[in-house]
Amino acid sequence: MNNLPLVSISCITYNHASYIKECIDGFLMQKTNFNFEVLIHDDHSTDGTEEIIKEYAKQYPDIIKPLFEKENQYSLGKPIGSAVWNLPRARGEYIAICEGDDYWIDPYKLQKQVDFLESHPDYGMCYTKVKRFVQKSNQFIDEWGGPNEKLEDLLERNTVPTLTAIIRSDIYSSYSKELKKENKNWLMGDYPIWLYFSIKSKIHYLDEITGVYRICNESASHSKSLIKTYTFRCNFFQIKDQIMKKLKVTLNEPEYNRIMKAKYFELLPLALILNDTKCIDSAKKFYSKNPKGFREFMILNLSYLTKILLKIKYILKGYKI
Repeated sequence: MNNLPLVSISCITYNHASYIKECIDGFLMQKTNFNFEVLIHDDHSTDGTEEIIKEYAKQYPDIIKPLFEKENQYSLGKPIGSAVWNLPRARGEYIAICEGDDYWIDPYKLQKQVDFLESHPDYGMCYTKVKRFVQKSNQFIDEWGGPNEKLEDLLERNTVPTLTAIIRSDIYSSYSKELKKENKNWLMGDYPIWLYFSIKSKIHYLDEITGVYRICNESASHSKSLIKTYTFRCNFFQIKDQIMKKLKVTLNEPEYNRIMKAKYFELLPLALILNDTKCIDSAKKFYSKNPKGFREFMILNLSYLTKILLKIKYILKGYKI
């Protein structure tokens, strides 16, 4: 009998003592007709997260496989994330991802996704919707996730909740080898994977809610620093450019214009506040050739887009300017 796991669940944690039990319980409640393993990496938490994980590992030694750091790797400036700590030791044919402050609520999540991928070998990835929960206000705000399964859609907008994704290990292995040099300066580890999978295989969106995404007070993707927010958004578009160039993917003119409109809609307001002349000049160049796009931007954004009003807007949202 083959006791190898079909699915490897990757979970990274740091000071998640308030959340990690809910996260691990979401793994352990999965009802499947296959084996799975839970790979947990803790980056030297100081709030008791490590002790909680050890207790679970003691109870479920065949499922939970933890790694603990003696020093915080992030503070040492070392590479971090699932790709560094968990995925190289994954034994499953599929990899599921869920960080320690998020959690699953559907006990059949893995079974549904694996059933689809097993019966559709041309698909390399499957994801679902989530509920979004704001930790500070202690309330659910909305549902998130949508059917942006094709490359041209993902280039415009990312609607893949990381905690719901399950991917084929062999395609991920190709991704890590092919884009190893490029990903050193990327501020996000998930989005480049989605782009790669949309190029190398098909992606399936399952229109169901299977987990909860927790929005914490401060993170790379949810920062109250305007500079950090702008840097993160810029990196989002840099990743697209690098992957497209590396994999030699070209877009037709309508697709290119649509993506560029989305880019400047996101970046230009912040570029004006922060006086990023490189971005502003690039936007001017694009809009000089696409005046219709600029009119659309004006209608959506420029009705309040003076520097003073923009600053007031972001200050009221709690950003540090």
